[in-house]
Amino acid sequence: MEFAYYSESFFRGIIQDIFKSSTSNKIHFVGNIFLVVSNKLYFLTFGIRLLILTLENLNQKLAQVLKNGIISFLIFWSLIIGISAIEANIKIVDCTACNDGNRKLNWNEINYGLILGTSAIISIIPNLIRIIKPTKKPLYNNI
Repeated sequence: MEFAYYSESFFRGIIQDIFKSSTSNKIHFVGNIFLVVSNKLYFLTFGIRLLILTLENLNQKLAQVLKNGIISFLIFWSLIIGISAIEANIKIVDCTACNDGNRKLNWNEINYGLILGTSAIISIIPNLIRIIKPTKKPLYNNI
């Protein structure tokens, strides 16, 4: 879980960059960065994600483990980008007192834990399906 703790600030920076770039720099962050307690949702979903990936890849060959990891990784990052871009544009549209469409956000107005948690949970759905789906045995091998 230490990795989850140290990676949270990295993900915060990435999400803030996505907020800025997806709105053509119409979002500006103001105020002080004040983080007392990290988001527990992110830590919980990060642990669940690692657990599901480990359970799926226990008896797999290295090529299959890499394939599963890469697919999960790509889905995770696609969701972070998509959710962040949609939320950023919604914040611009909701702003009624903006100067020329520019919106000032406090550093903590973004729910980072929800974005990261949702991305982590949705990215492991293919892995969960492969774990839960029973393997069908061919009928001709039954004696």
